Amino acid sequence: MKQYILEAKNISKSFGNVRALEDVNFYLEKGIIHGLLGENGAGKSSLMNVLSGIYQPEKGSIFVNNIKQTNLNPEYASELGIGMVHQEFRLIESFSIQDNLTLSKSNIYRDDFKNAFEKYSEIFSLSVNPEKTISELSVGEKQKIEIMKLIFNNSSIMLLDEPTAVLTPQETDQLKNSLKRLSEEDEKTIVLISHKLKEIREFTETVFVMKNGEMVAENLLTENVTDNNLIELMMGHIKKSVIDKSNKVGDAKLNIKSVEYVDKVNNYKLLDNINFEIKAGEILGIAGVSGNGQVELANIISGIQVDYSGEIFINGQDVSGKGVKSRKKLNLSYIPENRLGVGLAPGVSILDNSIVKDYFKTRRGPHLSKTKTKTYLENLINTFSIKAPDSKAEISTLSGGNMQKLLMGRELISKPEVIIASQPTRGLDVNAVEAIHNLLVDQRDGGSAILLISEDLDELFKLSNRLLVMYEGKIVKSFDINNADINNVGLAMAGVIE
Repeated sequence: MKQYILEAKNISKSFGNVRALEDVNFYLEKGIIHGLLGENGAGKSSLMNVLSGIYQPEKGSIFVNNIKQTNLNPEYASELGIGMVHQEFRLIESFSIQDNLTLSKSNIYRDDFKNAFEKYSEIFSLSVNPEKTISELSVGEKQKIEIMKLIFNNSSIMLLDEPTAVLTPQETDQLKNSLKRLSEEDEKTIVLISHKLKEIREFTETVFVMKNGEMVAENLLTENVTDNNLIELMMGHIKKSVIDKSNKVGDAKLNIKSVEYVDKVNNYKLLDNINFEIKAGEILGIAGVSGNGQVELANIISGIQVDYSGEIFINGQDVSGKGVKSRKKLNLSYIPENRLGVGLAPGVSILDNSIVKDYFKTRRGPHLSKTKTKTYLENLINTFSIKAPDSKAEISTLSGGNMQKLLMGRELISKPEVIIASQPTRGLDVNAVEAIHNLLVDQRDGGSAILLISEDLDELFKLSNRLLVMYEGKIVKSFDINNADINNVGLAMAGVIE
């Protein structure tokens, strides 16, 4: 009989009337890298929060090293060796690397920091001085410090939530090697939570799959399952599309000329001499690790940010000094990466969010027509296959995929000529991603010029006709998609220009 370092038996957890976990079983073997898969809302994060003591289950038991644990809280979970790396960094930016690694009272290398830091820097291919402050590090380096923090806090069970989301392909490969060494040399037990099937297959030895708060597959040998097996376990049969890129391309719809943007507070240039054009029927992809100027570029093109230098032309008209309203009149639509907060208004109803862009179409005199607004939303729901049972409910009651389809539907229903789509599928499950991709391709085939900003290289390679790579606010490389490969694009994302 196998011995497990951690066992969760029949775990159930509810939030009001929502059942987040239903009789979930989860168990970990020492020194093994386990994968945890599931679409949004499947219960993965809820389960991890139970294991790390943040949530208390209403039912079920947790055993660590065969000892039943009661009233597990974050501090006690840490003492038991359970540590978690969240998607958002939890480092103190103004402190040094050494301070961040030794801050916790559970630190085990306080008296032998130098040797420990050298050992794990070698494992993680980290070449930095420990006196360097966190704010001076790259995103990839910060991710390595987050994981090292668990090691220094003596975590034997490491829960990693989407750890590759901010990494280049090369950094992802390097992390894979680092985790394998930790599991083999230090016998660390690792859980990799990821929505990327490729990473689950390459990183892990066994995989668990969750769906609708239940564990639908336990401890499968990764080498014995296919991507289709895993997708069907998560959500049933999904037919993945292949994109035809032989569509007709027309005249330039968007021209960006010598655009520069300076952060005047810190006197730092965030965008430097950006030039490109996009033609009708073309998708231009922008690749880059988060924080290299993509958000600033999207905000400038959409008119949200107006304090910049350079020129922007939409359909030959100079809109450089104009704001959002003028650009929308020229049929530009913007799908921001922050869907709830920028794209959609939290705390506001689904109905009200649906009419924000074209509210004038639902007016009757000075007032909004209830009939017209209802008809407008029903049209969006039917056209874009949105699941929204109650139009008066707050927007936050929708799933991530349905929020994104509502946002995109609202922006695309007028058949815009220029579309800025920033991280349009971030955090969505395979089914929702496929739906969003099809929406973008339909717009492309209708003659739209599309700027696709994404950190998902698979998405960029699938949809784009051409690809630009941004690094430190500059376009450092351009590729025709037929001549691009993951390795060369990844090197450019890291600032390595051949």
